[in-house]
Amino acid sequence: MPLLDFPYSQGLPGEEFVESVLEYVEATGDGDDVITCVAGIKFGGWPTWRLTDPDDVPCLTCGAPCRLLFTVGSDLTTKITVGRWGDFRVFACPAEEGHGHVFDQH
Repeated sequence: MPLLDFPYSQGLPGEEFVESVLEYVEATGDGDDVITCVAGIKFGGWPTWRLTDPDDVPCLTCGAPCRLLFTVGSDLTTKITVGRWGDFRVFACPAEEGHGHVFDQH
């Protein structure tokens, strides 16, 4: 089964879609966050929010909400450990390519 990547329920459009995604999580997961916590390395998609409520990651130059570029996530299968079992994330500004990147450990 292919992995599907969704934002947290607060970022989904419409209650019906939220219910469908939560049913998918229930049917395919073990109670963990299987919709955003993809094991190992993930390009694009949505960031995990294990430690805080979901929030925008602002560009350090212009303040625009950045997009997730990639994640290196802790996982037993891939034998990757980031910090205290978290994720290393890189975000990019969608407004201007030259604004650089925001690095984050979560």
